[in-house]
Amino acid sequence: MDKINQFKSHQEYRRIGAFMWMLCFVASQAPALDGNMPVNITTLNGWSTFELVTQNDYIGAISDRGYGNRASWGEYDGLGSYVNGNSLVIFVNHETDPGAVSRVELNLSSFQQAINSSIGNGITPMPSFIVSGMGYAYDTIYDASYHASDFPNPVASGTAAVAGYGADTFLRFCSGTSYRANAFGVDRGFVNQIYITGEESLHDSTGQLMALDPVTRTFWDVPDAGRASYENAAQVDTGNTTHTAMLMSEDRKIGRPLRLYVGKKGIDSNGDDQIDFLEQNGLRGGTVYYFIPDSGSTTDLPDGSVSGKWSTSSSGALTDALLEDIHSNPMDGTQLVLAAQSDGVYRIDLNMQFSDGSFDTSTSTARIYQILTENLFAYPDNVTWSADGKVYVEQDGEKNGIYQMDSDGGNIVKIARADSEPSGIFDVSEYAGYLPGSVFLTSVLGNGNSGAQLIVLISPTAALD
Repeated sequence: MDKINQFKSHQEYRRIGAFMWMLCFVASQAPALDGNMPVNITTLNGWSTFELVTQNDYIGAISDRGYGNRASWGEYDGLGSYVNGNSLVIFVNHETDPGAVSRVELNLSSFQQAINSSIGNGITPMPSFIVSGMGYAYDTIYDASYHASDFPNPVASGTAAVAGYGADTFLRFCSGTSYRANAFGVDRGFVNQIYITGEESLHDSTGQLMALDPVTRTFWDVPDAGRASYENAAQVDTGNTTHTAMLMSEDRKIGRPLRLYVGKKGIDSNGDDQIDFLEQNGLRGGTVYYFIPDSGSTTDLPDGSVSGKWSTSSSGALTDALLEDIHSNPMDGTQLVLAAQSDGVYRIDLNMQFSDGSFDTSTSTARIYQILTENLFAYPDNVTWSADGKVYVEQDGEKNGIYQMDSDGGNIVKIARADSEPSGIFDVSEYAGYLPGSVFLTSVLGNGNSGAQLIVLISPTAALD
């Protein structure tokens, strides 16, 4: 994330002159929920906000033994979620070295009450607590060597062990996305609820892609997706019940390709007579494909559109630098939105075809087209596509803005600006009992030592479902 120094060397700063009309807004500043620190976001155009967790908050009464008495992990980045009974479990990435992923548990009833209080200007009282638990997102870790017969044991188990393993192994967890089981229809998509995230390694693309099973709190290395400087991996709809797929973006200041991973579900890919968590979900034994444009540049995303096909060879693949977050349309998993920090915001439309049970590269196509230029929108970074049909984009850099827009880049509204880089953002409206596009969670990166926050954003048009 935070690539401004790198970006300066890549090209001169671009301005957002065409957005000047959006600066005519009424700003509001909300106090933090704990009353000790103001929220590090200023909301705009009728949006409201409140804080959930701030770095260095005292959490001794609710944290796992061994996690610590304070929310000392900083650099809040990618986010995900999972409902467990009356708890909304939030996953928070820490883009630090060593890296980690935290678990923040919200009492769902209290969370809903806090939202209602914010919308009703305090008529409903703010609850005395919302956050009911905090610790590591995982209690068990399996690395790439897992094999039920030869290497069946986790590399770490228990809070102390996963903390030690992470300190020695993990670094810079960047964006992340949660996926429900069967996200695209009956038996289509991942079999299990999964949180996908990756390490944004700056060391020769050695980052691991990781899959979290939130039910068992097991964290799995996904080696067959390849090593990379991961920004994110977006699940896409294959159109069938047998395969899963992910489109993966890398954030490097050198050109890196868009890669498509396709895997078959329920196959004992490592031959250990067991279908493990990765194999259930098609995340072991799959194949990585590269986007090959039909024409035009292979070293820069277009100021327009480009179509192409997929190949297992990277020869002739389209590459670009500073590819940022990527997210799929929850209502149509063949459509995605991609932020490219030096080029703007893009839509990707996939046409995936299968023949005789295999991905058919000869008939499968993709179209990538620009919906916002870099001149119109500087430093796009984190993105999410809400079920309300809108796309939400956060800016890296000095602007630190958060925007709502149509999926074609039109009707742009600035909804907030952050004191430091805003990072993860996603829609949690359904969990709060509201219509899509009503309630979002976002994170603020902070400055490394302080200021990182997990924050709620509420739309002025929020409506109960």
